[in-house]
This record gives sequence, structure tokens and C-alpha cells, in this order.
Amino acid sequence: MSEISDNDKQSWWQMPFRLETVNPDTLERKSILSVRRWMIIAVVASVVLLIIGSTYALIGFTPMRKLLPGDYSQLDVPEMVQLRNRVKEMESVLVQQDNYISNMRGLLSGRPIDSLQHEDIRGNPDVDTGIKPVEKIQEVTQLRETMEMEDRLRSLRQSIRQSGMDSGSSNQFVDLMAPVIGPIGKGYDASVSHFGIDILAPKNTAIKSIADGLVVQADWTVETGNTIVVLHSGGLISVYKHNSALLKANYEKVTQGEAIAIIGNTGTLTTGPHVHFELWVDGFPVDPTQFINFQ
Repeated sequence: MSEISDNDKQSWWQMPFRLETVNPDTLERKSILSVRRWMIIAVVASVVLLIIGSTYALIGFTPMRKLLPGDYSQLDVPEMVQLRNRVKEMESVLVQQDNYISNMRGLLSGRPIDSLQHEDIRGNPDVDTGIKPVEKIQEVTQLRETMEMEDRLRSLRQSIRQSGMDSGSSNQFVDLMAPVIGPIGKGYDASVSHFGIDILAPKNTAIKSIADGLVVQADWTVETGNTIVVLHSGGLISVYKHNSALLKANYEKVTQGEAIAIIGNTGTLTTGPHVHFELWVDGFPVDPTQFINFQ
């Protein structure tokens, strides 16, 4: 009884787990293993802590952390910030390039950019645009437009010099020839943004270059159809729209009187076979009839 009482008084942590074998003949018991509960709990806890520590070390201090989705360790933060700033810089550069290309295409295709629109309004006070300028930023906007225009003109002149077309002749506008001989359907009228003249001619009539130059744009648009733009010496640009076909490609040199396109009726802004011809001097449209005889 005293032995049973002593066992009952043992602490729960001290109670052992025994592994025994029994001899079936003699019913003799033989102890193989005796482990106390606190030892089992300690071993299990140690194994769990070891697994947790090994997993943390493996993920936190080895390249395996890159395989986990949504991982943003502190080691990657500076690199991520640097990449984000780089992306923003590239986006800013792309926006500037897109604006420059858009303005250049508008200039060469006859759709005036803002600076040209302001110039047309000053020259035609009767035109009502319905736009009220903001006084605080008007001067800044005009200054920026002026600088952009100067940059574009500087680039155009540089292209002329590189292509060997800048002769510096003072009578360069006197020797211009008509692209097509024919009646004029609609004349030059800047007040309605018609920056050229419509020369009527039969289909398949060849359109000729008014002077030696360099093709800077030869493509197709929805409104103007097949359009070709030629850059001449002295900042002179000639534009030919609504053609049925283009005979020259971008950056090809042309000579005066050389066929560059065929009369057509392409684009949404046309009602019959003709060529819409524009003449630009130093980035501003002029009336072609003041420089060329079309009869």
C-alpha cells in the first residue's frame, strides 16, 4: 500500500512511459525502455523548434525566398525604388518624344500646332474659337511653343544642310514650278484652316515636285489619304494630299519636275480628283498662288 501511495503522489511530469516484453511461458516482464513524460515533451518541442528554425533560415537567408509569391524582403527595397524611378524617367522621356512627333506630324500634314493656331487667330480677329485663354499661364505657354518651334526649325535646317540642299540662293522661291497645271477649286483660306489650294486635274495625272528636295513624310491618313511632304532649301516645305498613289518613299531625294505622286481622291476630306497643295515657309503656311503660277 505504501508503494501505491507513493506512485499516486508522483507528479504528472514524472510519470514514465514504459516499453516492456512479456515471456508467454513464464509471464515474466522485461523492461526495454522507460521514458518520463517531461523528457518526451522536451524532445518533441526541440524537434518542432529545430524544424521552425531551419525553415526560417532557409527562406530568410537563401535565394529560395525569391520563389515565394509576394516576397518583399528589405534587401529588395532599394532595388525596387531604383527600378520604379527609372520607369518614371522612361515614361517621361516617351511622353516628350510622343509630343514632339505629334507636333511634327501636325506641322508637316497641315494640321497646325497650338503656336500656329495662335498665329492664325492674331492674323484673323474675326475667327471665334470659343476658347478663353488663362492669363496666368499664357506667356509661359507661348514661350514654350516658341522654343519648340525654334527647335523644330533648327532640326529642319540641319537636315537640309546634311542632305546638301541648302544653297543659300536668294531667288529660291522664284524658280518654283507648279506641281500640276489646272484650275483651282478652293483657294487658300487660313480663317477656316484651309492652308492650301485644291488643284483640279484628271485621274492618273502625275504630280511633280516644285523644286529639289528631300521626302520627309510619305504615308496615308484617314482624312488626307495618301500624303507626301517634301523639304526644300531655305526652310520651304511642300505638301501634296489625296493622291491615289505615292511614287517616293521617306528620305528619298527628288529633283524639280520629278513625278512624286498620282492625282487621286483618297481620304475623307475630298469630293473629287484633285491635289490639295500646301506651301510652308519657316514653319508657317503661305498662299501658294503668291509664288507659283498654276495656269
